[in-house]
Amino acid sequence: MKLFRQKDFIAILSILLIVFLFTPTIVKLSHALNEHKHFVCEAVGELHLHEVELDCDFQDFNLSPQFSSSLTEAPDPLTVHNPKEITSQYTFLSKYQKLHFALRGPPIAS
Repeated sequence: MKLFRQKDFIAILSILLIVFLFTPTIVKLSHALNEHKHFVCEAVGELHLHEVELDCDFQDFNLSPQFSSSLTEAPDPLTVHNPKEITSQYTFLSKYQKLHFALRGPPIAS
């Protein structure tokens, strides 16, 4: 019986969380679709002006404020130093490979 109550509580809590999360979206969507009237102008070839209606103040309310944190800021880009141009193969090799025969490949059987 206790397990059944716990499952019911979790189900009700999850439904309430979903309703609370989607309420602002549903309100904005219903306002956008139902509150505004779409006027279709059928006058053809006639020069005229239409009246602009600015009675909607819903866009003034910010339902989801922007979150700013120092964690979301991008770090400064790293500067890459251009390496020196390699002028000789001898300077490219380490100090243990400075002998002339170290640059040779393996012998090939002829």
